[in-house]
Amino acid sequence: MTTREWHSLIGPVLPHALNDKEEPHLSVVRIEPAERVIYAVATDRYTMAAERFLLPDSARLYDAPGPVHIRSADAAVSLKLFAYSKDEDPRLRVTIDRAPVPVSVGGGQAVISHMAMTLESDDGTRLVLHDQRDPSADPLGTWREKLARMWARPLANSPTLSLSAIHLAKWGKSVRKGERLTIYSGKDGAPLLILVEDHFAGMWVQVRYLDGPEKILAESPWLGELDPAALKFDSRTGERTGAS
Repeated sequence: MTTREWHSLIGPVLPHALNDKEEPHLSVVRIEPAERVIYAVATDRYTMAAERFLLPDSARLYDAPGPVHIRSADAAVSLKLFAYSKDEDPRLRVTIDRAPVPVSVGGGQAVISHMAMTLESDDGTRLVLHDQRDPSADPLGTWREKLARMWARPLANSPTLSLSAIHLAKWGKSVRKGERLTIYSGKDGAPLLILVEDHFAGMWVQVRYLDGPEKILAESPWLGELDPAALKFDSRTGERTGAS
């Protein structure tokens, strides 16, 4: 693939992964090759994002390797290390295979074989990213099933959506120029399904507070300031002129 395509695969999901040493199982990006598609998936428990890159027929993977999980911090480093511009978009070789890893054994050194992903550019720049998957805590192992259930459920015309504002900016990376981001809601505050054209899918968990959206609406100061039945406003300035 090209460097731009690598950025397009990793960039949209990277904001949805943590960079937290205390929760390494959430601080990864899953790279999952299939015969005709390569997926990148990440989650921070409250949002989950999946980006797909369609392989050309000449690059079909008839014997696709298993997925690898790379640290989100290392994924961010790769975007800086392998750069592109408007005028230059270098080729990037992406290899998923076993790679040697030095380990300490009984006070000495040994080398073991471990799954890894290697990125190489034509100028000789090379980055090896070792698999960080923890089989005992793998929240991305069932990403397909989780997203598939979102398609199977009935849609609902929810009167309100209760969302954490801290997650809003994460979705911006998934939208390319001129594209649509579409939000589908289920019933009773269920997670939202987020789609961007045919290349991106995600989930967004709604927040649940004791003071739900109905209470926020009913007690908002805007209600009195904007209600024409309660107050008079100057039509030219929008300022309150007194009680009606």
